[in-house]
Amino acid sequence: MNVDRWFELGVIGILALLLAGQIIDQPLLLGFVRTGSMQPALAPGDGFIAIPPSVAGQPNVGDVVVYRAQQVNGGGLTTHRIVDETARGYITQGDANPFTDQSGGEPPVKSPQIVAVVLQLGGTVVMLPELGTGVILIRDAIQQLLRIVPRRFVIGGAVTLVVILALTDEDAGPRGRTNVTDRDAGHNSDTPLLTPKRIVLLTGGIVILAATASMLFPLGPTEYRVVSAQSNLPGPGVIPAGESESTTYQVPGGSFVPIKYYVEPASDGVAVKNGSGVVTPGNVTNATVRLSVPPDTGSYRRYVSEKRFPLVLPVTVIESMYAIHPLAPVVLIDTLLAIPTLAAAQLFTGRRRLRDRAGAQNGIFEQLGGRR
Repeated sequence: MNVDRWFELGVIGILALLLAGQIIDQPLLLGFVRTGSMQPALAPGDGFIAIPPSVAGQPNVGDVVVYRAQQVNGGGLTTHRIVDETARGYITQGDANPFTDQSGGEPPVKSPQIVAVVLQLGGTVVMLPELGTGVILIRDAIQQLLRIVPRRFVIGGAVTLVVILALTDEDAGPRGRTNVTDRDAGHNSDTPLLTPKRIVLLTGGIVILAATASMLFPLGPTEYRVVSAQSNLPGPGVIPAGESESTTYQVPGGSFVPIKYYVEPASDGVAVKNGSGVVTPGNVTNATVRLSVPPDTGSYRRYVSEKRFPLVLPVTVIESMYAIHPLAPVVLIDTLLAIPTLAAAQLFTGRRRLRDRAGAQNGIFEQLGGRR
């Protein structure tokens, strides 16, 4: 495959990542900004490389992070720089803004709110110019299409297109036979961009990406807002000062395979009981979360995180890997998913070689017949 086609596939992959991130409201390796609050580091529409906190580690002052805001721009994902760290959380600010987010009403940012750390080299944000502009255009076009055409027809058409491409002869030329001259020159000008082998690799890559996202990028930690009160006043989350109360946390099962889950404290003032177990497809299990408040009265936020792993490996294996590092089961499961993808791609490679040999033999016979 020549450089142009590698470039085309790379562009398709980048757009797919960005569109998937838009759908689940979570940057998947790539993200972009919509406003000018981070200029000159990032202009509206510019993209960036988003590293999950589990990989990047605890962010520090000077890091640019993507966090789930409560007040900024009406709430939602916000990309700003950490300018200070306090006991209550991080202080954030856009490079082009004259004031911090917190002076504008945003509470200090807690670690569980941070969903990605923006890659910087030598203190400079690695910027991908205008990457988000094309994604916004494609997303808007898809949304407009779904308003006109029912979703099931769009999905059915996409599946049909993939099946047609998969059944198409990978190296068919104008007469259904590989061009010998092109093959001898090391390329085939008639080879389509999406061959069966590439479709298999692309499909496997999407499956692995989706599995990785479900393990690395939970849809945000669960937040509990509690009030430390002088007495046991009525109302949810109102706790007498210095005491605690329990609540139930529900863990839903997966769609196809059992899920090994870990429900863990993601802030101070939280304890979890029955926070690890297995939930089968279609079922729900419960964990008990105990929330504590300090003696000082006021409003506080508590967070609980959930990690989920599809049970494609024995429970003991996942538990052993998780004990080593929370990312270890992710690597192992991704490797397991990659094996059948590579095996299927190898089958298509074998078919191509057989056809190439047959084509070469036919070409030799035709040449010999022509000499007669």
